[in-house]
Amino acid sequence: MKKTFLTVLTLIITLLAQAQHPLGIEEMLHLKRVGAPAVSADGNAICYVVETVSIENNKGSKDLFLQSIGKQKSEPIQLTNTPDINENSPCFNNKGSHIYFISAESGSPQVWVMDINTKSISQVTNFENGVGSFLISKDENYLYFTADVRMEKSVNEIYPDAPKSEARIIDDLMYRHWDSWDDYNYTHLFFTKLNNRVADANATDLMEGEPFDVGGFDVSPDGKSVAYSCKKLKGKEFALSTNTDIYYYQTESKQVKNLSQSNLGYDLNPKFSNSGKYLVWGSMKTAGFESDKTNILMYDFANSKLNYLAPDFPEGASNLTWSNDDKEIYFIATTKATYQIYSLNIASGKVNQITQGDHDCKSIGLGNKSIIYTKTTMMLPVEIYSWDLIKSGETQLSFVNKAALQNIIPSKVEKRMVKTTDGKEMLVWHILPPNFDPSKKYPTLLYCQGGPQSPVSCFYSFRWNFQLMAAQGYIIVAPNRRGLPGFGQEWNDQISGDWGGQAMKDYLSAIDDASNLPYVDKTRLGAVGASYGGYSVYWLAGNHNKRFKTFIAHCGLFNLESWYTSTEEMFFANHDIGGPYWNSTYNNAYNQFSPHRFVKNWDTPIMVIHGEKDFRVPIGEGMQAFGVAQLKNIKSRFLYFPDEGHWVVKPQNSLVWHREFYRWLKETL
Repeated sequence: MKKTFLTVLTLIITLLAQAQHPLGIEEMLHLKRVGAPAVSADGNAICYVVETVSIENNKGSKDLFLQSIGKQKSEPIQLTNTPDINENSPCFNNKGSHIYFISAESGSPQVWVMDINTKSISQVTNFENGVGSFLISKDENYLYFTADVRMEKSVNEIYPDAPKSEARIIDDLMYRHWDSWDDYNYTHLFFTKLNNRVADANATDLMEGEPFDVGGFDVSPDGKSVAYSCKKLKGKEFALSTNTDIYYYQTESKQVKNLSQSNLGYDLNPKFSNSGKYLVWGSMKTAGFESDKTNILMYDFANSKLNYLAPDFPEGASNLTWSNDDKEIYFIATTKATYQIYSLNIASGKVNQITQGDHDCKSIGLGNKSIIYTKTTMMLPVEIYSWDLIKSGETQLSFVNKAALQNIIPSKVEKRMVKTTDGKEMLVWHILPPNFDPSKKYPTLLYCQGGPQSPVSCFYSFRWNFQLMAAQGYIIVAPNRRGLPGFGQEWNDQISGDWGGQAMKDYLSAIDDASNLPYVDKTRLGAVGASYGGYSVYWLAGNHNKRFKTFIAHCGLFNLESWYTSTEEMFFANHDIGGPYWNSTYNNAYNQFSPHRFVKNWDTPIMVIHGEKDFRVPIGEGMQAFGVAQLKNIKSRFLYFPDEGHWVVKPQNSLVWHREFYRWLKETL
């Protein structure tokens, strides 16, 4: 009997061991994606979107889930199940009896509403151009929403006898942006009344006749005014400036006021206090700098005064959220390669860090004496959590991917502090393969971050996924090099005008430090990255002194001269590169920092990936790099996506991206 028991036990242990395995490509792509939750007014319920991705159908499907988080906690209830129609942007009414959301069930995206008790659904809006985003006033008497307005003519409308022509007549800049050509429409903000949760068809365009797009907006507690961000510039002026302002519109008087006219940088995402006495938003002081520190700026309606809150706080703030009593503001900020939640006391100006740990907090909502937020780690995709403001403790609320991940062997993440060439301390993440054995030697990848001012934090990416990379048997070295936020403004700003300078030295310091570890195979090093990370790969290819055995560059900048006049947002190029290449003042950037200047040194296999619809870093950059490698008889490959932009978003394209990425590494590393 004892022998039989031991045999069965051994079999069970063996089966369990076999079930445990590293993360695979298809497994990662099939993980569900959780959206930021809407929180009911009493803080006792959340509604959130879960996207399920189908590689076979080459698309995702978004559905709504409801969950009680108060004293009567419940398991999630799926409210919608429509594989071919996406539901998104859930919003509770103030009573918590209904949920508003956007769905394209009637053909175009419209606002719908669901009775939580009966689960019955009815249509709220029926506007010709659909609805982009919306907010409902607390009393449910008013609806604010965005929609596209046609304000310019296409070639076919100018010349109706040429209906098949796809020509464009272009007289100004900003004729395309990120991955889309100008569609002759502008996104405006509208206002209308609600009657028994049905929108009045006669909506008022708050921006009538204005050739500008609205940004983020918020509705006052009484529903009779709205604050919104808008960059009221056009064409070349738009391309050269970040000057976005906050406008305050009163529906009864139809008067609009610019609240941030004195600031020439970005002013974004306004948020009314619960009393309606104050308005806060994120504000960047430096004109033309999209990655400047985001300060918290508050407008006092009683005296029409602006005031910077916590101006000495070293990092930028996002996701501004008022406490119920208007005494505090909760926000998210980067610190030491993580995103944490903070509180700001309005009266004293004191800032307090609430969350701690190696994670990224990504959104904030206000629960019942708690903060509701989403969070990732390098090993776990987005889930929803609650922070108890009384007991100071965290509770996980959603477990959407628990079953899918329970048999995945996790990688180990380590922090190292590396001395840079100028004597600074740099935080570098090391992600080790599952079942890591320090007695073995592993091929190692240097991960080069994009941005350039984007932190290498605890994100869970569905493309640059550190766990998936490590699961293929690679050690990942991910430095928080110069130019990344979370280490003070000086560290963040040092990269501007110095792309090929200290940041590149930081990369080499990180990989040289790793190469000295006994388990790193210094004869099998690779460098990979996208955008500025792709630029970094191209630059390293000409300046690495035989360190690397292979390279992969996705949507990288190769020739700064050709890139300067083919990209769209010129303010970025002017600030970070220093201006046009024909101005002799800026020759340093183009002569010393442009990767194409160093191709004479190229001698290492390189894979180039680029999307046709990438207008931030146009396709010619990748084609030039691949052409150089081919003409120099260097082993090279060009992975081209005709239907992708700066990112890879279609599931089957993502599948191909990952398979080719790792196929190249197997061939060359």
